Amino acid sequence: MQLDASNTTRLMGLFTRSHMSYEAQRDAEEEPSLAEMTEAALNVLSKNDQGFFLMIEAGRIDHAHHGTKAGLALHDTQALHEAVERVVAMTNPEETLIIVTADHSHVMTMGGYAQRGNDILGLVRNTDGQLQLTLDGKPYTTLLYSNGPSARDNQSYDANGERVALYDEGLTVDSLNQSLVPLSSETHAGEDVAIYATGPGAHLVRGTLEQNMIFHIMNQAGDLINRAENGVAQASSGS
Repeated sequence: MQLDASNTTRLMGLFTRSHMSYEAQRDAEEEPSLAEMTEAALNVLSKNDQGFFLMIEAGRIDHAHHGTKAGLALHDTQALHEAVERVVAMTNPEETLIIVTADHSHVMTMGGYAQRGNDILGLVRNTDGQLQLTLDGKPYTTLLYSNGPSARDNQSYDANGERVALYDEGLTVDSLNQSLVPLSSETHAGEDVAIYATGPGAHLVRGTLEQNMIFHIMNQAGDLINRAENGVAQASSGS
């Protein structure tokens, strides 16, 4: 997919009928990656000598977690990482504030005492390579969820009253990781999330912050409120 940014002032990309595909399932011939969309946006916006504001969201990370599909979530996290790298490479660090954060966490956790190098998307194995088993003799995933749709399968029992082992055949990137409380959709969690920043104003991103501080940091770096008020005033006066 090619874009002539030099002749583009406004741009909207619609590539699917609904959400973008998960990165692990994306058809590169039909859908651009998050990094490619980021580059296209920067090529257009960077022509404005007054600067710009760009928000990039890897929203499918959230969707995958709600489905207890850690593999899909982590692949989309890698896609976000590549998009951030693209922003860093295409902007001036002395005049561009870059902030990376999340609006909430999820109830995903890492459990067990897996061997070093254990597959993060696999089953927990001991140092001798053997599967670690639960009290009822079943393997379990390295990444787990406190609640979610996979709990219904995790609590299935056979005719003898024994819990069915879900992962005897291993996992794929699309597999459901184990969860405890059966819900139709996994939920958000309540712990603090990370904030990473570089550029003007990044020194204010330290310690524990209230979430509304992110706006004030961005406003200080870009003088957003004054610019918005001036823009409204100019529009009202017709100038």
